[in-house]
Amino acid sequence: MVSFTSILSTFLVVAGVTVATPLPKSASQPVVTYLGTQGPILFYTSGTVPTFNGSIVAGGIEAQTAQVIKNIGVILEEAGTSWDYVMKTTVFLANMSDYTAMNGVYSAMLPSPKPARTAVEVGKLPGAFLIEIEAIAAIPDS
Repeated sequence: MVSFTSILSTFLVVAGVTVATPLPKSASQPVVTYLGTQGPILFYTSGTVPTFNGSIVAGGIEAQTAQVIKNIGVILEEAGTSWDYVMKTTVFLANMSDYTAMNGVYSAMLPSPKPARTAVEVGKLPGAFLIEIEAIAAIPDS
């Protein structure tokens, strides 16, 4: 098993910082080069907002939440994945008092098991947006 110390030491060596800890004997090259080379291909959406045909969706937090989820669904499909493969979302709310209403729509529209989620209130979202969501999904093997 590779320890955090050996990975950190190797990273510092690769970054040009002199350290006293040698590389693990079993590593034929810096351990850092092995990170991220195995596992699923991940797809990251940027913050997605509740627009339809270029206009902000009216109807409050429920309507805006539903539209963002639909918009992300289209983006995921274009990337070759779906909500079934979303592992993590971050929900940005203009007002945390909208959390319960947002959560009702979110829970009803997303498949189970639900992805891990962080929900935070932000100072202000652009325009009249009440919500913005970003997602991380795996792209399944073809």
